[in-house]
Amino acid sequence: MKIKEAEIKIILDSRGQETLEAEMESGKGKRVKSSVPSGKSRSAYEAFVLNPREAKKIFEEEVREKITKIDFLYQDEFDNFLIKLDGTENKKRLGGNLILALSLAFARLKAEEEELELFEYINKIYQGTMHRVNPTLPRMIFNMINGGSHADNDLEIQEFQVIPQHETIAEGIMAAKKFYRELEEELKNRFEAGEIKLGDEAGFSAPIRGNEQAIKILKETAREFAFREKISFDLSLDAAASSFYEKDKAKYKLNKEELSAKDLEEYYEYLIHKYGIIALEDPFFEDAFGEFAIINKRKGIYIVADDLTSTNPHRVKMAVDAGAADAIIIKPNQAGSLTETIEAAKIAHEAGWQLIVSHRSGETEDDFIADLAVGLSAWGIKSGAPETKYRLNKYFRLSEIEKILNKSL
Repeated sequence: MKIKEAEIKIILDSRGQETLEAEMESGKGKRVKSSVPSGKSRSAYEAFVLNPREAKKIFEEEVREKITKIDFLYQDEFDNFLIKLDGTENKKRLGGNLILALSLAFARLKAEEEELELFEYINKIYQGTMHRVNPTLPRMIFNMINGGSHADNDLEIQEFQVIPQHETIAEGIMAAKKFYRELEEELKNRFEAGEIKLGDEAGFSAPIRGNEQAIKILKETAREFAFREKISFDLSLDAAASSFYEKDKAKYKLNKEELSAKDLEEYYEYLIHKYGIIALEDPFFEDAFGEFAIINKRKGIYIVADDLTSTNPHRVKMAVDAGAADAIIIKPNQAGSLTETIEAAKIAHEAGWQLIVSHRSGETEDDFIADLAVGLSAWGIKSGAPETKYRLNKYFRLSEIEKILNKSL
């Protein structure tokens, strides 16, 4: 496919911070846009994020002319050209954000050229790397209460999530929105109106007294909701333990106490059994392969790797070999290209792990991850709370895909 024109623009993300949007046109007149999010809670193993204005300048001076001179036949050919042009280990020269913006735009344009839905195009590439995996709809994981680096409160755990047991995507979205409003009313009954705010991912932030109380509020709200609305919710947590790990002491600072890895494991076991939690993300810091492996053997839920693996194929292989988890977060901007994202997903999938495609705390209106989740046949998708356009449009795109899939049956 020949790229006729390519532009990089500076736009604002959901936090009002600058990020990149790529606009690309093919020789056949097709034109697409793709933008990239940014994360506040970032691991040390993610692709480098270059200052957007510097990235735009580098694109205009070094990249645009080169990519418009070559007829790229495949996604990996385009992505690998940019990776080679960068020439650094973690994309420090061009920036993972610039490479990804162009990679996602190329994918959209190639899908248009091949007259495929974006999820079909992604699935076509994915099937080319492994055994046949048909597109399927993921479970939606809604972040209802924000803590950690995503909110201004005393909760160390970063995300307190609910997962509706829905029949259709539209039903699940509606149930989550109702649940969200009921949770808001419950918080208003407990706290002053001015104390209730929204975190980075549109989940609620309030002066809740400790992590367990936040889980208890969700559990009680879910129980009452299920009784009345006949839709149940599972609970899951993103601990993001790197954010409360004290490296110099090799301790975790949680609930105003210093805990060893063993203490923290016992605390998780208590929460899991008392509240019926079905998934626990990043229970230990980002290099704790051994601790991940221990809890992964002892629990009866999904142990989900995010900072540990960082959508980095090499890190995913290390985690698989260590038996560190049985589910993985997939974030394209951690990898820095669609090709590497798919490679990381393939390694995990072939090891029998579940995939959970995720947004970032600083999001754009781009709904690419919805198509990615379906194309990879992911078990779940995280796009924050059922509130604000930056979160909801990913879920709404899932509903559109569901209609497309139903028509093909």
